[in-house]
Amino acid sequence: MNTHFARALCALVPLALAQSALAEGAAGEAVAPSGDLIVVTPVSLHPAAGLMNEHTHDGGEFMIGLRYTRSRHSGANLSGTEPIADAEILAAGYTVRAREMTMDMVMLDLMYAPNDKLTLMVMPHWMRHEMTMVGIDPMNAGAGGMDQAHHGLAFGQTMTHSTQGFGDTLVSASYRMANSPTFKAHATLGLWLPTGNIDRRNPDGTFVHYGMQSGGGTWDSEPSATVSGQLGAVGYGVQASYRWRCESRNASGFAFGDRASASGWLSYLVDNGFSLTSRLTWEHEGQILGEYSGPHKNASPSDGQENYGGSRVIAGLGANIALPFGGRDRPQIGVEFGVPLFQDLNGVQLPEDWRASVALTKTF
Repeated sequence: MNTHFARALCALVPLALAQSALAEGAAGEAVAPSGDLIVVTPVSLHPAAGLMNEHTHDGGEFMIGLRYTRSRHSGANLSGTEPIADAEILAAGYTVRAREMTMDMVMLDLMYAPNDKLTLMVMPHWMRHEMTMVGIDPMNAGAGGMDQAHHGLAFGQTMTHSTQGFGDTLVSASYRMANSPTFKAHATLGLWLPTGNIDRRNPDGTFVHYGMQSGGGTWDSEPSATVSGQLGAVGYGVQASYRWRCESRNASGFAFGDRASASGWLSYLVDNGFSLTSRLTWEHEGQILGEYSGPHKNASPSDGQENYGGSRVIAGLGANIALPFGGRDRPQIGVEFGVPLFQDLNGVQLPEDWRASVALTKTF
């Protein structure tokens, strides 16, 4: 009961923030020293390429965008905030651990505003995961060879495997609550459709690591609230969101944990077509619930549902560039590069090294 209450409370926080922002925005509008309203240049308001649902559109506008994100994990595994030695991982019952992993995401953004208040979005995803495993058992000299599911990796021996396919699809509706030249606020309700694959298997028929499935397999809701504005050449914004897994397990027997996120950003307008951005993000994801309903391995931490989730604080720097063609609504390119400042991970996991995003958008 307490868990469900906490989830519901977290899901309502973004909407409460947006309502507060509406009250503030209605109190007044910033003006330039001359008394004229400061004209917002859209390129200065976007927090670069790494954030979704951060803006809305005027009635009748249509936007198409393509976004690519890559994240990389490597190095010594972490348990909580501290590195954990291979000997400790072995003592915990694992003979193999992850050495490095990359995740690639390609997202198509389709946005349409039927009127000035409402903006609709559909965002299908394509995912690719690649992971390299390494044997950590000194007693395994490799005489028996290696099986396809990395149970038989000799000490120091590595194996790289990958999965790819369509991920889940985000459908959302954003409602404008304030929209002045210097202050904007909107609330968004998103629904994640379970269109991604959740039954990828190894050559021997066992399920792959949980984190290498393309989708989550559950219907998820994700409310969020976004506030942004501009003071002269400086843009600012904050966003809070909560992704609630509406089902306790998917068709394969498990469900990823709920995910909460909060971001704050500043941007500086260098000229009418170029801005620099900085962003600080807090993320938290719960542990996986349930477990695979079919055969699966337990040789590495990546095989255990207790070794997923945790908290991170990410610092990002980026830029937005309006291309010199296309009339009033010029195409825009956004880039962002982020590195973790803090990581507190459940169980035993690879730490994240960095993440990078590139986005191209055009409004019609």
